[in-house]
Amino acid sequence: MLAMWVPELPFQLACGREGGLEGRPLAFLNPEQPRTPTLWFVNRLAKAEGVRAGEPMDQALRRLPGLRVLDPAPQTWWEAHAYLGDFLVRWTPQGQLGRMGEAMVELHGTEGLYGPPRDAAWRIRRELQGAHGWLSHGGLSESATAAHLAAHLEHELEQVTDGGESGFLAPQPLKNLPDLAPRLRARFRRLGLLSFGDAQPLPLPTWSELVPAALAPKLRSQVRGEDRVKLPLLTERPGSSRHSWRQEPPRLPEEIELAAWTLNRLWADPRSPRTLSLRWWDVDGETHFWRAPETALTEPPLNLARALEAAFRAGSTRRILVRQVELRIAWGLGRPRSLFPEPRTAKLDHLEPALARLRKRYPENPVLPGWMVAV
Repeated sequence: MLAMWVPELPFQLACGREGGLEGRPLAFLNPEQPRTPTLWFVNRLAKAEGVRAGEPMDQALRRLPGLRVLDPAPQTWWEAHAYLGDFLVRWTPQGQLGRMGEAMVELHGTEGLYGPPRDAAWRIRRELQGAHGWLSHGGLSESATAAHLAAHLEHELEQVTDGGESGFLAPQPLKNLPDLAPRLRARFRRLGLLSFGDAQPLPLPTWSELVPAALAPKLRSQVRGEDRVKLPLLTERPGSSRHSWRQEPPRLPEEIELAAWTLNRLWADPRSPRTLSLRWWDVDGETHFWRAPETALTEPPLNLARALEAAFRAGSTRRILVRQVELRIAWGLGRPRSLFPEPRTAKLDHLEPALARLRKRYPENPVLPGWMVAV
């Protein structure tokens, strides 16, 4: 897979819009407009002169009179970041956007179109620079962690050979492992584990004692360069959303139209849920939790909403008023489809888009399925 990094994407956009900025120390003004104006982002030339993000603007200008402070345009950056995904989807359907200016794409399976992955990576970089002037760095490896860190070496294209991932990662400091929280890094540091090479020999039971047990296999594979991740579709970007609904006044569980409320959330997003969980609080502060099983996530949203409401009713056994419900959805790779779907499931798949459009067109008097009206 190929990891791409367009460093300082906001500054590259600014240089493309306005001539004369190339090669100058630049900074963006904090858009929150505090009482004392401060710097938000600072490019490398300014950092080399000692200017730092968060520093008061007048103090930075006294230190570096040649500093050019620009007005922020975050919307432009987000649109450019989204364009990076639209650009990459023309080369491969699988990939994932990371932080601003970062992306990772899968090049296996594209050899018939673009040649070996290394040749394809060079072509992608050249076209991105030729079309928009964006200078990017690339990292090519079977391991997602190795590819990510190779891109941050800031070479034009750094390739990590298959089987050499652990040797490449060994000298890297553990602070470069993004999934390792700061408190866990401090624990490793107290034990004298400072680099990937220090942590690579640790067996899995030792990892489970140092980090949460559920996280141990993932971190161990990343440190060793054995993480062969399956990337999602670029057209269906993963993410998560949280939807809270406070009951004013608090109501009994059977009085809460949870299925209709859930359907609105599922139909409002074109992506498919990867995980779905429901949390609710009674008026006395008691917390309840339910997570949808994987088999429920493969069902159409009409069935999933009905299953969620049934689980909510079954879990509300205290017969006490409910104060708040919260729905958390992780959006992901899409809903798996059976080769031979049931006739009822196939009908719902055709029906749901029409119902979603009707609900958006008539929000005050939405069209509800018959079973929901009966409830």
